[in-house]
Amino acid sequence: MDSRLEETKNFFDEKADTWDNESIYSPNLIKAVVEISGIPQNGRVIDIACGTGVLFPFILEKEPSELFGIDLSDKMLEKAAKKFPSPSVRLQSGDFMDIKEDCFDIAFVYRAYPHFPDKKAFAKKLHTILKTNGRFVIAHTESRAAINQRHKKGAMHVSDILLPIEEEAVYFNGLFDIDIKADTDNIYIISGKRK
Repeated sequence: MDSRLEETKNFFDEKADTWDNESIYSPNLIKAVVEISGIPQNGRVIDIACGTGVLFPFILEKEPSELFGIDLSDKMLEKAAKKFPSPSVRLQSGDFMDIKEDCFDIAFVYRAYPHFPDKKAFAKKLHTILKTNGRFVIAHTESRAAINQRHKKGAMHVSDILLPIEEEAVYFNGLFDIDIKADTDNIYIISGKRK
């Protein structure tokens, strides 16, 4: 594991015990993020950098055949496993860039995109794991300014600055039809379907 990955893993392992209490989530915005994905019934969903499973209850309402959560942090995954013992939930510790699976209908990256250092390689990997017409959703339920400010206060060693939406969308052009972009005071989202 390279040094940034190791630092990221350690950073989130240290935060796992207090993550759910310290993080402020808007259930209505999270529900909207999941709704726009259009999860097909019995679809396969991957939650990349799933943490403690904040999206899981909203995804599970859609009755996917599988919800696969992957995260670098073993401690975050331990929390997710305790909260969601469903047979349709499968968790794996490790680097998303190393997974060999494919054929997912939907890929979520919620509150995690700035922690992936090579955005071009990340976009290519998303393309590889999704079915044709499969959708990715990168979302933060807060503003880009708030995200960047929080990271500047102690997480820059494991984060990149989140750029304006049009600049981040460039990494996905050619691989995906980007049909949803929002960069507002309470949401940042890029979403598209695999070509």
